[in-house]
Amino acid sequence: MNLGDAFEMAVPPNYDLPHLFFVISDPAKYGGKFIIANITTDQFRAGKECVLSVGEHGWITQESFMTFADALEIPDTKMLDALVGSKIKMQKPLDAATLTKIVEAAKKSKAIQVKFKKYL
Repeated sequence: MNLGDAFEMAVPPNYDLPHLFFVISDPAKYGGKFIIANITTDQFRAGKECVLSVGEHGWITQESFMTFADALEIPDTKMLDALVGSKIKMQKPLDAATLTKIVEAAKKSKAIQVKFKKYL
């Protein structure tokens, strides 16, 4: 995984609905550790700290919101790399402008865990 990568991954409790996740920090800078965050169309769940529009990523078909409160720290890139093709489906990476928008919003976010901000 690399900064800006995008991938689909099903999440608990049912593991039946894939969510789109973005790698929002650079694993190469932190010994393989990095932060991922997903999107949702539920603005009440996510808040409006970072709104994504149709066209900002090919997977987005309606206004969507970064769910920084659900961001996860991945301790090693190998964990997710091993799941590509089975549990993870890679998508087109983020373009530079959208990645910058998301990272800047994450830095200011009140929802993301404070301990994750050191990675941004």
